[in-house]
Amino acid sequence: MPTVAYLTPLYFDDKSCVGGGERYPQNLALGVALASRGRYKIEILSHGPEALRKELHPNVTLRVMPTDPPRHVLDAVSWECLDAIGSADLLHVHQAYTRSSEAGYLTAKLHRIPICVTDHGGAGSKVGMGLNVVDLVDRFVCQSDFAARSLKTTAETVLIKGGVDGDLFRPPVERPTRDRVLFVGRFLPHKGIDRLIKALPSGLPLTCCGRPYDADYFRTLQKLAEGKSVEFVTDATDERIRDYYSRAWANVLPSVYRDYYGVTHMQPELMGFTLLEGMACGTPVICSRVGGMPEFVRHGETGYVYDELEELTQHLKAVSSDSVLVERMGRAARRAVDQEYDLKVCGSKLVAVYDELLAESAAVGRAAA
Repeated sequence: MPTVAYLTPLYFDDKSCVGGGERYPQNLALGVALASRGRYKIEILSHGPEALRKELHPNVTLRVMPTDPPRHVLDAVSWECLDAIGSADLLHVHQAYTRSSEAGYLTAKLHRIPICVTDHGGAGSKVGMGLNVVDLVDRFVCQSDFAARSLKTTAETVLIKGGVDGDLFRPPVERPTRDRVLFVGRFLPHKGIDRLIKALPSGLPLTCCGRPYDADYFRTLQKLAEGKSVEFVTDATDERIRDYYSRAWANVLPSVYRDYYGVTHMQPELMGFTLLEGMACGTPVICSRVGGMPEFVRHGETGYVYDELEELTQHLKAVSSDSVLVERMGRAARRAVDQEYDLKVCGSKLVAVYDELLAESAAVGRAAA
């Protein structure tokens, strides 16, 4: 049974970080385990203040390696990862430019282990970026066309869109009354939540669900929400979030290239993971025309893509006043997940990539012998 090491600076947990970039590797690992019917074993390697080893699913294990707090949140690295990578058959790096990814590339090359990389747009260490170490990679696995276009590498790229858990996030057996607009995601400036609050039609309730990783921005949002029907939920479990998706007229992701403070973000959304979660729950989605998000929303069929805030306001008015429209879009959104974006669909495609890389590696080994 080949072992694939997933190397990620943060992992999906309140002790580390709760976001799409952390849930995504975990979902891909589950997808590979299910699609390969146990033919692959995946070990997610991450970092934290205390050691942890936890089985997430048969053939999927999370291993947290103890490290001191790094200067940059993405740059934690443990010497333990060298042995862990060296004993694997294939390395899949999540986040291309970090201290741990740099160590991973070199370790894998020394052990002649194939390397896959999925970048999530974050960057810690600039050393590997300056040396263009990503050219050591055998395959880049990109989650959107936008992500693929953002790459600067000679390595071969593969496009695998999606990775949502359609069993966890699913339509309810009995749909509750839809009664709100919904945002799910980290409360960070590039998410554009301030613009959603500004565009919110008078009288419509909005629930913003996520972790407030930027205290100043969170205070700004609370100030902007004064006088409007806006609820902030900062401690929701997956089950509670699933309930919010089911109760929403639409799940909105209003991310921006230029945020509330005037800071520019070149890669604010490579995919938009919570869009897919909402779709999986049978809820229409609305997103700004930013990053890779429009690739996942069929305008007028599974939701809407907007350019100006006036358009967002009109779309919110439409879904809140037309239940037939909402249910039709919601059903289409779930079909899209089942056919294209479910983690089992992505896992099957990723298994084919791993099979190919391991076959190539074995052929090189035989030739060298």
